[in-house]
Amino acid sequence: MRIFTKLFTFTAFFALAAGVSNAQLSPEPPMANVNLMQDSTTNQPMKMDFSKPLTGISDPGILFSHFSNRPLLIYYFSPKCPHCQRHMPEIQDLMKEYEKDGLTGIAIGLGGGIKKNDIRSFIDTYKVVIPVFQDADYKFAPVYGTGYIPVVYLVNKDGTFYRYETVNEANMNHMRATLNKMLRK
Repeated sequence: MRIFTKLFTFTAFFALAAGVSNAQLSPEPPMANVNLMQDSTTNQPMKMDFSKPLTGISDPGILFSHFSNRPLLIYYFSPKCPHCQRHMPEIQDLMKEYEKDGLTGIAIGLGGGIKKNDIRSFIDTYKVVIPVFQDADYKFAPVYGTGYIPVVYLVNKDGTFYRYETVNEANMNHMRATLNKMLRK
């Protein structure tokens, strides 16, 4: 019996030690490597142009320029896109999480064949409480877009910005890490 007890104790200790070492070696959460957007002609960081003519949907009197010179998260979407619909609550939760630290969030809907009522329906369905614009004249997408949606932009106070071409765990982790540096110094 004594040999069994010693063997059991040794086996339990070894299993515990192995478990601790496995816990210590667990991988870090995935983190995307996203850099500030660069102007391809000058290789300098691009700056968001807040004079772009966007149409206020949630508040027709609001201007895109009201959001310059502050930390800003922009969600560029189409109201008919299933991926945009799925990620809107997650992005809006991220905006709310950092709002107390100075982050402002807005959404910009596609122009083209998208009707204002489609965007209004999206606002109602997904309980969007942030200001929503439409790129009605298609001036935003050609400069900042990727050809895919949704796209998230994290804009610094100086107008430089990061562009997240997909909403996934690695990009969300990068956004949080960047927001923590930007806002919670």
